[in-house]
Amino acid sequence: FHFIEGGFPSSNPKEIEFFEALAGETFENAAVAAFGMTRRKGISAEDDEGLRVLVESFAPVSTIVGKTWSLHLEKVTKVSREENLAMISDSVAFLSSEGKRVLYDAEHFFDAYFDDPGYTMQCLAAAAEAGAETLVLCDTNGAMMPSQVAAATAAVFERFGDAVRVGVHTHDDSGVGVANSLAGVEAGATHVQGTVN
Repeated sequence: FHFIEGGFPSSNPKEIEFFEALAGETFENAAVAAFGMTRRKGISAEDDEGLRVLVESFAPVSTIVGKTWSLHLEKVTKVSREENLAMISDSVAFLSSEGKRVLYDAEHFFDAYFDDPGYTMQCLAAAAEAGAETLVLCDTNGAMMPSQVAAATAAVFERFGDAVRVGVHTHDDSGVGVANSLAGVEAGATHVQGTVN
């Protein structure tokens, strides 16, 4: 394992305790990653409490999740496409400027890609251009089939593979999580996220 994502340190006291315990540990191969999300709408990245927690964490890596699906912009965050792109870019740039390595988790990437590939690629470009070292394509619903993961990952790798690492994070809701991970790797992904409980 190259990364251990310990959790969401700004979400509750147990997460904070876990990160406090991890701060004293050393690992031969793994870097600790703290999880968070892009800045909230209407606030600067520097003033966003969740991003401040990531900056103040000892963890050298920040994994931030951002919206890529216009459905979520309309129904969940209620922000414009332009504001969402700014939220991604501002957050990644802020964390990078504070010395953090940034992994960008593109939430519901595959659903978003097959709905509107143009905008989904804009979201990835916003993260990459702001300094993300890895673009992680998330099958958040666990509903994709291997051929879909392969096609979308190949398209992302073709566009961004020379500039940043491409990753996949597949869920096993449909029983094909491992097959989807392998399909992503065969299509160019060199970073695979899994969940170990």
